[in-house]
Amino acid sequence: MKQPNVTVYGSSSCQDTMCTRAFLDRQNILYEYKDVNDDPSYEDYIADLNGGKCVMPTLRIDNQTFVAPSEDDLRGAIENAVQSLS
Repeated sequence: MKQPNVTVYGSSSCQDTMCTRAFLDRQNILYEYKDVNDDPSYEDYIADLNGGKCVMPTLRIDNQTFVAPSEDDLRGAIENAVQSLS
């Protein structure tokens, strides 16, 4: 099965980021993780994606941005991205 390109921008100290990563891990979705604690320049990138606000987690799924999505919204975004790859 093809998988979408998923990048998670967040912080290891952010509960929402940890929950999002745990959800993706449970679903066996491969993703790249960018931690603002490791590279503070990600904060500027996140803010650029979110109209000037640094909201975590912010995800890029096949060139679409999702800001602090719920598990249901994230599941739907992944399913839509997988369908578009078919």
